[in-house]
Amino acid sequence: MTSWGGNRSFAPQKKQLESVSFFQTTEGGICSNFNLFFLAYLNASRNAESLYVHDVPNSVSQNMPLFQTILKENSTIKYLKDVSPNSSPLKYASLGNNQFINSTNIQTLKRIARDLFFYNNDTQEKIITRIRSAGLERTPFDVGVHIRSGDKITTGEMKQLQMSDYLNALQMFSKRLGKSNLSIFVMTDNMKMFQDLKLASPTSWTYITLQELSPYTMNGHNQDYFNTLPPAKRMDMFYQFLTELHIMQNTPNIVVTYSSNIGRFLYLTSRFTHTSDTAISVDVPKWSLT
Repeated sequence: MTSWGGNRSFAPQKKQLESVSFFQTTEGGICSNFNLFFLAYLNASRNAESLYVHDVPNSVSQNMPLFQTILKENSTIKYLKDVSPNSSPLKYASLGNNQFINSTNIQTLKRIARDLFFYNNDTQEKIITRIRSAGLERTPFDVGVHIRSGDKITTGEMKQLQMSDYLNALQMFSKRLGKSNLSIFVMTDNMKMFQDLKLASPTSWTYITLQELSPYTMNGHNQDYFNTLPPAKRMDMFYQFLTELHIMQNTPNIVVTYSSNIGRFLYLTSRFTHTSDTAISVDVPKWSLT
């Protein structure tokens, strides 16, 4: 007779990893990852499926999960710690080619984006702390400006823009709002352009930026260079970036570039529903997700 008593021991079985299609972050720009994540989420929602996400490595960190760290919990998103060899990452090129996405109205897209990119308490506190440290918690801005340059231009993704392009857009807002004393927040990777814009503007305009002069900010953002910065520096710049996004999202009028992932993300996630009267793109005239 075979005994099933306590003398026999069994090796613990390793849990088999599930084979799934999943969204994988890249070491590209932060808003590039944000926009791709949103597209992947829309595709999963259309099919009433959960979205599987493996969000390390990324441009901010090799070991900090990008979305799991900053976003509130979402029952339809399943974060993967490990990936099965039989699993496959979603193809980025196919995410935007979706009739459902293209036919969905902007109000619905904004509602979905607002729910998806809702920060958890820790992230919100980090943003609020930075705003308070800058003394901006009670500062309303008339216009928010995003100035993008650097590798976006050197790689040919967008055309070279002049300081006058931004100045002209701001003059249009000054006329539309009937205000000669504009309060302007500038989110930029190019402090030289910022300084030139400030010098060319009426003295009655007030400019604020969280950016500082440094070798990194003199010639615009370069993703490859950013990825080589020390981890603590990248983390600090990441939370400053989120703080700048927050301020821009809560500013009623914006000047952006729709060729930029940041410009597209800001239009989508602003708490305002922008029209051509409240959002000016100084390059591509019409907003689209891709």
